[in-house]
Amino acid sequence: MIDLMQYIDINPIVEKAKELDCPFIAIIGGKGTGKTWGCVDFALKDFYKPASGRPFYYVRRYDKTFTPSLIGNLVNSHKQDIINLSKGKYNTSYLFGKTFKVANESETASGERKRKYVKDIAYCRSLNNVETETGDDKGDISCIIYDEFLTRGNELKDEFLKLNILHNNCTRNRTDRFIPFFLLGNTVSRDSEVAEHFGIRMRNIKRGLNIFTNSKGQARIILYYTPETSKNVEAAATYYDRFENDHINMISTGDWVLGSYNIAPYDMLFKRGFTAKFYYKNVAVNATVFINGYLPCLLIKRPSSNADINISPLVGKNNIQVIPKIIIDCVQRGAMFVETSEIGEDFRDICKHIVNGQQIVNCID
Repeated sequence: MIDLMQYIDINPIVEKAKELDCPFIAIIGGKGTGKTWGCVDFALKDFYKPASGRPFYYVRRYDKTFTPSLIGNLVNSHKQDIINLSKGKYNTSYLFGKTFKVANESETASGERKRKYVKDIAYCRSLNNVETETGDDKGDISCIIYDEFLTRGNELKDEFLKLNILHNNCTRNRTDRFIPFFLLGNTVSRDSEVAEHFGIRMRNIKRGLNIFTNSKGQARIILYYTPETSKNVEAAATYYDRFENDHINMISTGDWVLGSYNIAPYDMLFKRGFTAKFYYKNVAVNATVFINGYLPCLLIKRPSSNADINISPLVGKNNIQVIPKIIIDCVQRGAMFVETSEIGEDFRDICKHIVNGQQIVNCID
């Protein structure tokens, strides 16, 4: 669909979703590929269609992110489009509380700014308090944009349910028109309960368009994993390649961000010791504690059946649901080695769901 364009073009993705009557559209990729920009551009063009004036919803996980310093320029970065599309009636946009407004702004001889023709163009909503806003109906809208839905931190409890409540709050069961719900994410973590509920295995997705269906063949969600754009390539060549550091290069390439791990030397992979199998859903690793000199060390490698205990947040006959202190101590001392960075990341993602695993996550991050 898109091959080394400057920025991604969301219109073919929306058209495919519309064809399948699937309002949920996920777009993920590296920073600066134009995900948010393209969705706001879509909303602006809808707003200025004849007899439209439909605003959009801009959603993030928490209220504290709705500040001028963080998102104040979300709409006004499209200032020239605002002027062109409105034929000069509006020339700016600004954030007022949790509402973006467009206006015609001018300056008097004394330097005072005056605004006229003020109109709401977007409403900010936080997912964490969505259930307190169920009675808030803003009328017909163009789309919903949930920004940064992928996180290396913790998702909200019942976040998938909250997303569906939000969708109902925003659309009020209006089904006479296609209303896209965009879920935008940087490639910061493949551990996502929201994605799992949509049927997405983040570790298996390919670049380009992915369609996930239910048992009846109906599309649940369209996911577009962006290829590198020409801007990615240019930025990497100009700024990041010189460091010869894979973690830094991920900023521009759109590959999955991985923590910094000590890669085990080849002979260490055959060390024997006390082995725990960590698993959560479809992700598993083996963690072996062995003695190196006088101190215990930890080796994280591919899963196998050779384990003394199973550790998982899931209730099971042979599971324990807390991580032994000796494993946490090894991580905190920097005595953890991994077979590959991807396996290290799998270990981190599993620990994120275990009661005392946050201590390990904090050390890795």
